[in-house]
Amino acid sequence: MPFVYTGKGKKGGRTENGSPPECAKQACAIQWCLAKRDHKENLCRAFIENWEQCRDKYVVKVNDEQGD
Repeated sequence: MPFVYTGKGKKGGRTENGSPPECAKQACAIQWCLAKRDHKENLCRAFIENWEQCRDKYVVKVNDEQGD
């Protein structure tokens, strides 16, 4: 498995690429899939959709906490 930098030790609500930290596992899965499948996004669509669902849940959670 190729090395994937996850930014350990950083504090904050989102990672450098804008992804919520709660979805880091899904983001790593996308990177793994793309690396294994010659960066063909269509072959990794299920991983991407899984990350999008996680991100959407996080956005709703944050909005609820902020009262938006």
